[in-house]
Amino acid sequence: MNRTREIVKSVCIAICLILIIFQVCYIVKLSDYRHILLAENETASEQTVPDAQTADEPEQGDTENQAPAAEPTELVKEKIIVLDPGHGKSSSLMSEEERGLSGWAQNDDGDWGEWRHWKSGEMWIDCCGSGCNGLAPENGSCWYPIENGDRDGEGEINLRNAQAARNYLQEMGYTVRMTRETNDENPSITERIRSCYPQKDVTAAPDALVFVCVHSNAGGGSGSAYLSLGSGYDQGGISPTYVEDGNSLGAYINNRIVTETSLSAYSDGCYPGQPYLILFHKSPIPVGYMEIGFFDNSSDLAILESESDAIGRAIAEGIDEYVTANGL
Repeated sequence: MNRTREIVKSVCIAICLILIIFQVCYIVKLSDYRHILLAENETASEQTVPDAQTADEPEQGDTENQAPAAEPTELVKEKIIVLDPGHGKSSSLMSEEERGLSGWAQNDDGDWGEWRHWKSGEMWIDCCGSGCNGLAPENGSCWYPIENGDRDGEGEINLRNAQAARNYLQEMGYTVRMTRETNDENPSITERIRSCYPQKDVTAAPDALVFVCVHSNAGGGSGSAYLSLGSGYDQGGISPTYVEDGNSLGAYINNRIVTETSLSAYSDGCYPGQPYLILFHKSPIPVGYMEIGFFDNSSDLAILESESDAIGRAIAEGIDEYVTANGL
C-alpha cells in the first residue's frame, strides 16, 4: 500500500513539473510575440507619418493651401546730394603745397588759380585758354586767379547753413557729400566737383543727383536769390535739360527760403548776371547756385546769424521738392 502511494505521489509531482514547464514556455513565446508586434507597428508608423520638417508642407498639386511665393526684394537707390559751402580759408594763408592738394593749379606765369572751362565736348580736360566756348566776365578770361575767391567772413556763414541743410537732408534719408567740412579748407571749384562722383573717381559716372552751392551775397542789396544759368555750356555728358534743371532747382530752394525765413527775395529771387561761373561750365549734374542774404547788410547778417537752422531746413526742403517733382 505504501508502495502504491509513493508511485502516485511521484507521478503527481512529475505532472506538476510538466505543467510548470509548459507554462514557462508559453509565457516566453507570448513575450516574443509582443516584441514582434511592437516592431511591426513602429515600422508602419515611420512609413505613414510625415517627417517633422515636412509634416506641414502641402502635397504637390495642392495649390489651395500653399503660401504665396516671396516677392523679390527691390534695391533702394541711394539718393546723393552734394552740398558746397562756398569759399573758405583765405588763399594768402595757404602754402603752395596746400594749394596743390586742394586742386588749385599754376599757369605758365606761375600764378595760382584754375581754368574756367573744360575743352568743348569733354570732361576733365582743362581748356588751358583755348578749345572752349570762351564765355567769361567782362575783362576776364578762361583763367580764374585763386585770390578772386577770397571773402572775409562769408565762408563761416556758408558752412553753418550747409551743415544745417545736411542734417535735415540726412533725416529725410539722403546721403550728403560736403565739399568742405571746416573753415580751414578752400578747395578749387574743380576739386569740389569731384564730389559728384563715387569716391571722387572721375573715371566713373557721376552718382550724385544735384550740386547745391551755398553762398551769401555782398555789394549792396538785401534778400535771397539763386544765380541762373545762361546758355552755351558745352562740357561733355550733361543733360539736354541741364540749364532748365539747374534753374528749377535754384527756384525750389529760394522759394522755400523766402517762405520759411525772414529773408525777402532779391531780384525776384533770380539773378541772371553771372552765367559764366566756373561751376556752371564744369559740373556734370544740375547746379543750384544760392546767394542767401547779403552778409554786408546788417539786417540780413542778423538773420543769417540767428536763423541758420531755418535756412538749412529750407534748403533741404527745396532740394527734396525738386527731387520729388522730377522723380529722381
